[in-house]
Amino acid sequence: MANAVKKLPLQTSTAHNSVASGGGGGVGKKTIEEMYQKKTQLEHILLRPDTYIGSVEKHTQNLWVFENGEMVNRPVTYVPGLYKIFDEILVNAADNKQRDPSMDSLKVEIDAEGNSISVYNNGDGVPIEIHQEEGFTCRS
Repeated sequence: MANAVKKLPLQTSTAHNSVASGGGGGVGKKTIEEMYQKKTQLEHILLRPDTYIGSVEKHTQNLWVFENGEMVNRPVTYVPGLYKIFDEILVNAADNKQRDPSMDSLKVEIDAEGNSISVYNNGDGVPIEIHQEEGFTCRS
């Protein structure tokens, strides 16, 4: 039997052998309450932002950037989750042109000192209405 395979018994996922408990039969053993906690939507977003927007860790990659009047390919360090949020805002502002053909201006202002980004377009705003049954505003 040159190709013999050793068969191991299956293990069930219990508190004493799970990864979350430390897998050490008592030492580092977590209770079910420690492994699972109820969170509000906001608490979950703040605890696990990568679930919603992508990584919140710094990442360095060669990208094309506009610098001193020309396009330059150089290493850029950025946070992918923040990049995704910024991209989504720009796409939404540009998409407004589809709803409002008279839109002819899109401006982006980045204030590094004030830690703020403003995006403006001169198209119609997003139409909203009051939901008659629930009493909240929603996009129409």
